[in-house]
Amino acid sequence: MPTLTDVDIWPLLGVRISLSDLELAGIDDRTALDLGRLAARGIHGMTLPFATPWSRGSDLEVARNLYRYHSGLRTTVRPEEWSLDFAARLDHTLIGVQTLVAKDFPTTRTAESMSWLGRDWQGRGIGTLQRVAILTFAFEGLGAEVVTTSAWADNAASNAVTRKLGYRPNGEEVLEREGRAAVLKHYRLDRTGWDRRPEEFRQVVQIEGLEPIRAWLGLDQPRP
Repeated sequence: MPTLTDVDIWPLLGVRISLSDLELAGIDDRTALDLGRLAARGIHGMTLPFATPWSRGSDLEVARNLYRYHSGLRTTVRPEEWSLDFAARLDHTLIGVQTLVAKDFPTTRTAESMSWLGRDWQGRGIGTLQRVAILTFAFEGLGAEVVTTSAWADNAASNAVTRKLGYRPNGEEVLEREGRAAVLKHYRLDRTGWDRRPEEFRQVVQIEGLEPIRAWLGLDQPRP
């Protein structure tokens, strides 16, 4: 019997989503440690862009928080509920994370995207490229019908990327954020909206390792 490869055991490690010189790839232990170091160098200023304050604390605390989180994901991925986290690299340099999460996806075909970039890589249009790459993977690779996303009202960059890609407002709510009330805006993009996206967002996206992960997530079975 052939020796099992890393990808046989964990198909996410075989996924590569490429757009120009941007690549999204599954996160192994080595990469999770390096992402911790990247996050420790800074992701944001005083305003927290995340729903949980994992990016607060000392450099060591931030790095450990991130490594602990990515290690824990391995215990939760199953067809009924998953978080697919990808390391983002620009010209082979590690720059951040792009995530796609879903619950009951084989039935609902609905997922949610989220991401972060190291501060040195923000404001350069990279977040838009990441979003185009993960939406192509979701809609054209996994067969999603809807992808949602959310951002705090004061996260101007994230809201701008979302709107220009064709998402539609999907409500908002007031939540507690570090002791204060804050507005979280929700957005929704369906397959029709994705197919109607502006020409500038129709770049060629290459996806490797798709079939193993589709099988792993139960997407090649007949829908109920």
